Amino acid sequence: MIKLYSKDVPAGTITAMKRGGRFPHAVILTGEKGAGKFFMADYIAMTLLCEKGYGGEPCGECRQCRRIIEGTHPDVLIPEKSGKKRIYSADTVREVCRDAFVRPNDCNAKVYIFRDCEGMEELAQNFLLKLIEEPPDTAYFIFTAENAGVFLPTIRSRAVTIGVPLCTEQDCRAVLLDMGYATEQADEALRYFHGNIGMCRDYLSGGETAELVQLCHGVTAAFAAGDEYGMLAALKKIGDDRGRVRRVLEMFDKVVRDALAYRSGVPLIGCDPEGAELLSARLSLRRGELIHEAVLRVSDHCALNMNVQAETAAFVCAVTR
Repeated sequence: MIKLYSKDVPAGTITAMKRGGRFPHAVILTGEKGAGKFFMADYIAMTLLCEKGYGGEPCGECRQCRRIIEGTHPDVLIPEKSGKKRIYSADTVREVCRDAFVRPNDCNAKVYIFRDCEGMEELAQNFLLKLIEEPPDTAYFIFTAENAGVFLPTIRSRAVTIGVPLCTEQDCRAVLLDMGYATEQADEALRYFHGNIGMCRDYLSGGETAELVQLCHGVTAAFAAGDEYGMLAALKKIGDDRGRVRRVLEMFDKVVRDALAYRSGVPLIGCDPEGAELLSARLSLRRGELIHEAVLRVSDHCALNMNVQAETAAFVCAVTR
């Protein structure tokens, strides 16, 4: 059987739908970046295509399950993103609409997994709407996003939305140890990312996350020192990539949240516990609210064609005034 690592609740929902014999043709998986949405998308694909199955649960061992785990199943398709923004375009979705009516290659159904659907064009969503309103009997569509609000209300109303929670730190440590990381490495990653397996893995593998953590530390240190120019300099190091700017500021937002909750005994969720402690004696609740609102504005603007340097300058002015 498949190890679920704190994903029992969404897996239970998926199993119940399979047992009920009326599995929805469209599912939206939501949750924090790194929470395990891709894993749950594969779990749904295995649930639908497993050769054995145990009361609606995939076995994880048959030929179909193994190929899904390995990413080689011909009937589990991940459409490609395109353009500078790396989003799902209308042309891509049109191609999926045509392909969905072609018979599966090796199974009785095929599964399309649309990963990280933030920024999907409205025209593309309208094409998808027509498809999931009257889907082929043999086609299923899974969408992942941090928030279901990125989809049109008409799509949300025709899909089942399932939240994917973070792991407990105990389960996250177990996953990292199973992957071959040393205990010291696992504990270091957990200190920064707690139960977020995806972020822990990327951090330990030296991926972009490790760099973004250091950038967030720089922003936090400058803010704690009341150094407006230092904050601007730290943010400038991120570059002009809107996605990176958004991720660093969202990390900073969590550090601010931790600072406000530091002395209450609430578990920390951010990547800079030392920075949170430093800010805890200096940050008022109202100031924290203003920072959170400023982060949300920048995150919204990052989805538009906004000047990154102007946005970060406005952010610094808003949070240091």
